[in-house]
Amino acid sequence: MKSNFKDKVYLTMINYWSWWWEVYNETDELARIIFTISVPVLALLLLKWSVSFTHNGRTRFPPGPYGLPIFGYLPFLSHNLHERFTEMAHKYGPIFSLNLGSKFHVVVNSMDLAKVVARELDQTFANRSPTVTALTITYGALDITFSNNNAHWRNMRKLLVSHVMSNANLDACQGFRTNEVRKTISNVYGRMGTAVDVNEIAFDTELNVVTNMLWGCSSDSGDLFHGFREVEFKIIELLAAPNISDFIPMLSWFDLQGRNREMRKQKEQFYRILDRIIKERIEANSTKMEGAVEEEGRKDFLQSLKTRKMIQHHLT
Repeated sequence: MKSNFKDKVYLTMINYWSWWWEVYNETDELARIIFTISVPVLALLLLKWSVSFTHNGRTRFPPGPYGLPIFGYLPFLSHNLHERFTEMAHKYGPIFSLNLGSKFHVVVNSMDLAKVVARELDQTFANRSPTVTALTITYGALDITFSNNNAHWRNMRKLLVSHVMSNANLDACQGFRTNEVRKTISNVYGRMGTAVDVNEIAFDTELNVVTNMLWGCSSDSGDLFHGFREVEFKIIELLAAPNISDFIPMLSWFDLQGRNREMRKQKEQFYRILDRIIKERIEANSTKMEGAVEEEGRKDFLQSLKTRKMIQHHLT
């Protein structure tokens, strides 16, 4: 009796799904095979994710809202994240958790807890989680902003503090900063009665100060900095732009929003400008035509790196 019932069920299922296996060419057959295999695999992954999140996420981590499989809580976030997080803090407390895509996040919404994270547990939370575009522009998070807290990062920080942000170097640059600010004020005063772009003027002033500290020339010198402002603004925009690849890493290979492709273009342009600056500085050093690059005993950052490299070469 049982055997007959099983046979009937089996024949019914075969007849019902027989249309699925009707293929007309090899491409159609291959596509259906791939799809047939993908469905149970995806179902198993979703089941594993939901079980893991339910049994581990809600018992070991702070409370928080539930989300959808794969996408997490992403579809429910609004543009004003601070307001949404404040609402969740009122509901779940000063520390809560949520999944954004496949990444798990813990949000601290208390000044006291923020001090604990940023000061007392600084070594625990010091490592970064760079975005896809940040990894592209920094050659895999090798810069001082996105690098993990390791020997490489500590060495870069030491160079920055000792050769750029040291009291001696800042004091040596004080006169230049004063002159740049006065020049900017005079420029704005001379254009009285006409519209001015404050953002552009402030950026140019800051750029002149920083570039002089780094490699001994300002953006006023020739066409070295042509397009620098546009590239810099675009890079900042891409770093801050939401990217689905950051929340669902399996989609990063497809680059659905084109963020990474655009960042590669800006990277090429940005480093092309830097290469021109470094090349010109090397030529200036070789011909002893540095002008005011080194004044009052101050060396710019390129000279410091060159000196450091020569010392390391001599020691090795």
